[in-house]
Amino acid sequence: MALCLVAPAIVFMALLARAEYGQSRARYEQQLIATTRALGLAVDRQLAQGQSTLQALAVSPALASGDLESFERQARAAIGAHEAWIVLISPRGQVVNTRLPPGQAPPRSAGLPPDRWAAVRTGRTTVSNLTFGTVAKQPIVAIDMPVIVAGELYDLAYIQTPAAFAPLFSAQGVPHSWTASIVDRNAHLVARSKDQAKMLGRSASKPMLAAMARDNDGVLETYTLDGTPTLSAFSRSPTYGWTFIVGVPRGELERANLSSLTLLVTAGLVLLAIGTTAALLFSRGISREVRALVADARIMASGGEMPAQTSGGLREIGEVRTALHAASHQLRAREAEEKRANARQQLMINELNHRVKNTLATVQSLALQSLGKGEAAPGFDAFNERLYALARAHDLLTRTVWESADLADVLRQTLEPYGDRARLDGPPAALPPSAALALSMVFHELATNASKYGGLSTPNGRVEVTWRHDPLDPQRLALRWVESGGPRLSAAPERKGFGSRLIAASLRSELKGEAAFEYLPTGLVCTLSVRLPDPSGAQALGEDAPDADA
Repeated sequence: MALCLVAPAIVFMALLARAEYGQSRARYEQQLIATTRALGLAVDRQLAQGQSTLQALAVSPALASGDLESFERQARAAIGAHEAWIVLISPRGQVVNTRLPPGQAPPRSAGLPPDRWAAVRTGRTTVSNLTFGTVAKQPIVAIDMPVIVAGELYDLAYIQTPAAFAPLFSAQGVPHSWTASIVDRNAHLVARSKDQAKMLGRSASKPMLAAMARDNDGVLETYTLDGTPTLSAFSRSPTYGWTFIVGVPRGELERANLSSLTLLVTAGLVLLAIGTTAALLFSRGISREVRALVADARIMASGGEMPAQTSGGLREIGEVRTALHAASHQLRAREAEEKRANARQQLMINELNHRVKNTLATVQSLALQSLGKGEAAPGFDAFNERLYALARAHDLLTRTVWESADLADVLRQTLEPYGDRARLDGPPAALPPSAALALSMVFHELATNASKYGGLSTPNGRVEVTWRHDPLDPQRLALRWVESGGPRLSAAPERKGFGSRLIAASLRSELKGEAAFEYLPTGLVCTLSVRLPDPSGAQALGEDAPDADA
């Protein structure tokens, strides 16, 4: 009961925890995307400052006239304390480089790479990818602006190192545990909030490269370059094409949800403890009364006297105990009535059996007086034995209160005088009274014939009786009587005796069956096919009309 009450609350809490986890992840995703976009705006502003410096220098009269010394002084003044420098590059190499001491001529060999010259020739200001500075001897990022000096195309460049972008991460409030990165159009790392010197120039991870190829921004689960599992967001700048990536460790995300999940689990355990305690307190009284009720039921089942009813306790238990007491009284009354009815029934059956035997004895006496006038007449012994067989069948049915008789018992009683010379084999088959009487007479005739002329007429003779139910019709029974070890048979008898007619008539009238006789040299084989009445609608003995040959 406690579990049934608490389980829905726990399930609801689990759903809340799942929803909270999803909402927390959604908040993290929004925060990550907002951080990448803010980082992109900050980088755009820093690059725009460099572009503004270039635009101011590009309109210098000294530059237009080719007065490079004056222009260099202007360039150094424009840069000031910024961690950047100005480079003026002609098609033949550098002519001004503010990174060098004043008056020192830059090396002519430090020219502009072909890809940057191609961008300069387009006439637009461009931001390069991460490249290597030949004068600075380190990776740099350049803003290239085409200018005309003395009628010739030059490149005016604003140069920064990747370290110039590092302060942007702290300025945007990127947490120390997070990882923020800036990658160029070639997906090479320009700046990183962690281990920048170690990771500089490396390519983004393969899952991130695939995501960047599909969309301009998004969120995915991936790994940092040092193998930390993260939930990362990326956003690409539409102005310069650089991409900004910010990732939060998935462990931190899980820890952020662990506190709420712990609270929910604790609440569930508290509810379960309260429910279990309440259930235990209430169950003690219930179980005590139920055990007393079980004891009453056992006394009722054993037929003993039920104890006196007690008041108090649960009302439902009291109602059940009252019903048990009433049922106990009714059962004892019915058992007493049933015993009296069984005694009356047994008395009536015994009386009926006694009268039937008296009737059979009277018939026997009348037959003896009528046929032989006090002396035995031909055929009287066979008639007398048939009466005995009928009486034995009545005795067998009397023992089962005329409900049914097992086929094996009928055969065993008929073949009892022949001991182990008769073998029986077959499944249990309950015979209604009419079928039991009919088959008892049939087996008597077969056994009598076998003892006179067949397999039981010699000391080594045998009889084997087998029977089986028809698999397709369980009410139909197939019996097989096989004699062996008796006199050798040469042919079937020329005429049928009274026994054969009795067998055929009994099978047709009582069992809707038939008999087939085979007179083999080894002995008689009789196959009986009978249909037993349906137990649910079996008719009483004598309800079928007798056969004309009976």
